[in-house]
Amino acid sequence: MSNPTRVSRHQARRHAFHLIFQFPYHGECNAQTLATATASYYDGLEEGDRPRGRDATYVLRATTGTLDRLVQLDAVINNFLQDWTVERLNRVDLALMRLAIYEMLCEKDVPHGVAINEAVELAKDYGSDESPAFINGVLANVARAVKDDQVE
Repeated sequence: MSNPTRVSRHQARRHAFHLIFQFPYHGECNAQTLATATASYYDGLEEGDRPRGRDATYVLRATTGTLDRLVQLDAVINNFLQDWTVERLNRVDLALMRLAIYEMLCEKDVPHGVAINEAVELAKDYGSDESPAFINGVLANVARAVKDDQVE
């Protein structure tokens, strides 16, 4: 029997995306600003929408892991952009790609296809009309490189 208060992994990713999207707007990205942003974000959610248990652990791990690896993740993204740089990317697209690449590199229980699909689905909700196809293309190339051990 499922627990009605448990948030799905998809919803947990959505929460992680929201927090990762906020990184640039909190000035210096560090553990303290992340903790403050997370508390503020959770305060704005209805009780039943807040992640709990494993989902809350995933949100914290994904946001902290992404924050800790921003330079690495952005370098990976830059390597797979054509005629673009990370600085020019739509902030939604950047946050979604950071989260998906973090998952590909660090969340061994998440298949690469799932990380890509989740990013594309979130892009449909939050990105521009071009975001899903753009994100899918970049992340598919990243996934191939990760599989071939060409990305650390």
